[in-house]
Amino acid sequence: MKKLYYLFLVSAVAFGCGDKDRFLITQIPTEPAINADVKLLIKDNNLATARLDSGNIIRGLTTNKYFSTTDNFKTFSHNVYDVAGTKLTSFNSSRNGIVIASGTTIAPIVYYSFDFGASWGSLALTASSFSPGISTTGYNTTELVDASYIDSNYIMLTYQQKSTSNADSRKFYKLNLTTKIATRVSFFDDAYYPANVKFVDKKTGYVLLYKNSKYSSYISKTRDTGRTWSEPVLIADRVLSELQTGVKGNLCALENFGNAYVSTDSGATWKKPSADLKLTSAHMVNDNIIYGVTQENLVKSTDTGVTWNTVTNTANYEYINMKKLHFQDDLNGIMYGGQKLYITADGGVTWKVLLYPYEYVISDN
Repeated sequence: MKKLYYLFLVSAVAFGCGDKDRFLITQIPTEPAINADVKLLIKDNNLATARLDSGNIIRGLTTNKYFSTTDNFKTFSHNVYDVAGTKLTSFNSSRNGIVIASGTTIAPIVYYSFDFGASWGSLALTASSFSPGISTTGYNTTELVDASYIDSNYIMLTYQQKSTSNADSRKFYKLNLTTKIATRVSFFDDAYYPANVKFVDKKTGYVLLYKNSKYSSYISKTRDTGRTWSEPVLIADRVLSELQTGVKGNLCALENFGNAYVSTDSGATWKKPSADLKLTSAHMVNDNIIYGVTQENLVKSTDTGVTWNTVTNTANYEYINMKKLHFQDDLNGIMYGGQKLYITADGGVTWKVLLYPYEYVISDN
C-alpha cells in the first residue's frame, strides 16, 4: 500500500495540472549565486586590496581594476588603472590615499590615488628629482622600501642602503607633488631596517623597524612629517612586517603567519598575545576588538589582542585561501584572497559569497 501511495505522489509531482513537462522544481524562483558580470573583475585577475565602509560600500583594487559597489555586487562600478614596470613597493594605504612605486630605485615612477583607487596620478622621477641626490657610493644595495601617503600634496619615500663597511643608512625623502622634488628630511646610519611607514595625518607618522642582530621589531614616531623621529621602542623579538593605524593612537603590528601586537598609546607600550598564533591576516577594529584569520578558522580578541577565541572554523569559507580582512565595525566585515571575497554581518559567524570564480562567472561563454 505504501508503494502505491509513493508512486501516486511522484506522479502527482511530475504530471500535476495535466502538463507533463512542468515539474514543481521548475516553479522555485532561482538566481545565480553571484552576478556573472563580475567576470570583468576576477577573470584572469586577483584581488589586491579591499575595504568595507559605512553604508555597505565595498571598494578595492584587483591586479588592474578599481571597483566599487553599494549592493554586494548586484551592480558595481569599475575602471582600469595601470601600474607600469616592475613594482618596487606594495600598495600602501592610509585613510583614502594609496601609493605604490615601480620602475627603478633611483628613478621610480610613483603612482598615487586620493580616493582609494578610483582615480590615479603618477610622477616619473629622475636622479635630479632628489635633493640631495641619492649616492650609491659605499653601498652594496640601495632599496626603495616604502612609498607612503601623507596628504594630497606630499608622499614619503623611504630608502634603505646596505653599506659595504660602515653602518647601513635609512633615508626619508618628502616628495612634493607640485614641485616634483623629493627633499631628504632625515637620515639615520644605524642597524634598523624600515619595514612599513604609515601617516595618520600630515604631521604624525610611524615607521615599523627591524633589527637583524636581535631578530626584533621596533616602532618609531614622527610629529613633524619625518624631520625627527623618536627613539625606537621594542615591540617584540619577532619579524613584524605590516603596520595598521587606528584612531586615538591605536596601532597594530603583524607578524607574517604569526602574531598580532597592539598598542593603544601611540606605540609607547604593546600588548602581546598570551599564546602564539598563526595569523595569515588580522584587522584592528578598535582599541579592544581585533579579528584574525588562520588557515583553519576565524578568531577574535576582545581584550586588545591578549587572548583569542574561535568564531568559526567551517571549511566552507576556505580560510586557508583568505589573505586579508577588513572590518568596518564589530559585526560587518569582509575577507578576501585570490578571486574570492566574502562578507559578514554577524561578526564572522556566517559569511556570504560576493566574488567567486564559479565556472559560469569566469567562462567565455
